[in-house]
Amino acid sequence: MTGPTWHRLSPSRAQEMRTSCTRLGVVVIAAAVVLALLLVAVGLSLRTPRNALDATAWIFGASSVLPLVSAGAVLVNARVHVRSEHLDLAGARKARRGLAVLWACTLLSSGLAAAARLSGISLASNGGFGPISPANWVYLLLLLVVIGLGSVAFAAGRTTLRPSTPIG
Repeated sequence: MTGPTWHRLSPSRAQEMRTSCTRLGVVVIAAAVVLALLLVAVGLSLRTPRNALDATAWIFGASSVLPLVSAGAVLVNARVHVRSEHLDLAGARKARRGLAVLWACTLLSSGLAAAARLSGISLASNGGFGPISPANWVYLLLLLVVIGLGSVAFAAGRTTLRPSTPIG
């Protein structure tokens, strides 16, 4: 096993990487907490017959923010891969891969929550889609926001942790 491979950065690029990772990570964590509270509150107010699909939608909806919290933690922690004016390429690669896995988990859990919610709505209206209540629309919109935030964390994190051209 070999040690880390270092990539030389300009002082401004190194500081930019540390600052961007920290800020993005903190924003993702804070937004995930707010989204979790909103998903739980809206999920409790949904008006359909209580069945396993409702529970599935509620559980997966609330848990879809867990990968976001983890992605925020990965981003905050990724700044340790920038030491003085060097980027640890292996560490940055692991962080980028971790962000990809967490993004996939966000897509999966949000998708399952939306599918269960839509199936529950369909069952409540005897197999068809009648008028969908505003609470259901808000819940589905919140799931889209979770997917959007996960996508931003993934894309911005991967871009930020990519090495620039070498100096000198």
